[in-house]
Amino acid sequence: MIYLDYNATTPILPEAKNAMLNAFDYLGNPSSVHAHGRASRKILENGRSQLAEYFSVPARNVVFTSGATEANNMILKGFNGNVFVSAVEHDSALNVRKDATIIPVDHNGIIVLEELEELLKKSHSPALICAIAVNNETGVIQPIDEILKICKTYNAHLHVDAAQAVGKTDFVWSKLPSFTISAHKFGGPKGVGALIINGSIHLNILIEGGGQERSLRAGTENIIGAVGMGAAISSVKFDSVKLSRFQETLEKDLSSACPNVKIFGKSVQRVSNTTSIAMLGVQSEVQLMHFDLNSISVSSGAACSSGKVKASHVLKAMGVSDTISKCALRISYGWETTQDDINTCIAAWKILVDTQSQKQNKAHYA
Repeated sequence: MIYLDYNATTPILPEAKNAMLNAFDYLGNPSSVHAHGRASRKILENGRSQLAEYFSVPARNVVFTSGATEANNMILKGFNGNVFVSAVEHDSALNVRKDATIIPVDHNGIIVLEELEELLKKSHSPALICAIAVNNETGVIQPIDEILKICKTYNAHLHVDAAQAVGKTDFVWSKLPSFTISAHKFGGPKGVGALIINGSIHLNILIEGGGQERSLRAGTENIIGAVGMGAAISSVKFDSVKLSRFQETLEKDLSSACPNVKIFGKSVQRVSNTTSIAMLGVQSEVQLMHFDLNSISVSSGAACSSGKVKASHVLKAMGVSDTISKCALRISYGWETTQDDINTCIAAWKILVDTQSQKQNKAHYA
């Protein structure tokens, strides 16, 4: 099997797996004051410190959660004031606040800065801006520095969904007022993430019932997950040079094989591990089945849609028609991907192109 769906989840790194296996030997609850509890607390805080060191923030600013989805919910549901969410956000930000104002994007999926500024000019109460750092479907990178400048001008809090950015970009993380991460997007385990709060913001508590995580998130901490996430962040292995080469080869060869393909976000800055592409006239589910039958795992978009293949809200916000959107495929790669994997993917694509061409010719002469 060839795995080309890194944006859905990544293979767990050996360093993370080994750290988690060792953590299973710790018995105590990290909130207990006895020796067993203190030992568990120590490894939990070590995981927190590893995250803090990577992002150059104080350890107290790192709040463990079950993932980026919960972390985004904590910010959005906990904030009192006007909320502005970009049209290309992950569902965990886009669908949380029904009173949120949608920030439009251009045809590449980049926030229209002039529109954002106009919206903030009209906001007369505390404002929260949600912007995804790297789009999970297209890999397009938002101009976070410019967005942050606008937010500072209007005293708005910028929250960044950074789940797809870790290890792939060079953001100055300590400048962001708050951001969310998810361990399984950079080689850690599933089911653990973090909300990192650098700026001043008052939040209503989402999960109550205990004083854990600075009283921001009640419940016994996921020690095993936190340890794995800390080890993963210290060992994250996205090689931008290698991945850029894969991206260039893949997109060049796919375009040559099928000249009427559409590559989304190609003209703007993207991360090097993601290709969002549409083979016009061939439905996404047909493409998915074809690749799966050829032992290649790819995706039609976000993995958080419960396995459904549907038109992408991200592409729709970019002005892409449903007809084209329903032909879209996402190919994402990482540290275990080889040139042979890319070549096999290209070969499978060419077979599909030929098959569809033969079908169309038969239909034409029928």
